[in-house]
Amino acid sequence: MVSNGLITNERTIAENPDLVRRMVRATMRGIQYAVEHPQEAYNYCLNYVDGLENADQEVQFQVMQVSMALYQTDPYGYSSPQSWSNMQDVLMDMGMLKRPIDLEEAYSNEFIQ
Repeated sequence: MVSNGLITNERTIAENPDLVRRMVRATMRGIQYAVEHPQEAYNYCLNYVDGLENADQEVQFQVMQVSMALYQTDPYGYSSPQSWSNMQDVLMDMGMLKRPIDLEEAYSNEFIQ
């Protein structure tokens, strides 16, 4: 399945590719930091995720750690064509997509290093 990602539009990519590169780099650095410092990342989330402070902390910390495992691709930030195909199949089966889309137009690995 497709994991986390950033969304932009064709105009921003064409007119300001450096902004896109910097945003991708900053996001990947943040994810890397969170992976290396999971307790600090979780504590930070307590300030911004509604209801987290009232949830089972042990369970939620484990959910975060399992979720972060999905972000660890090689290289970081890489979006797998197979994951996109699998996700499209699931969405089609669920009726959330009426017809397949051109997946090569849906994502890009152009801005990861």
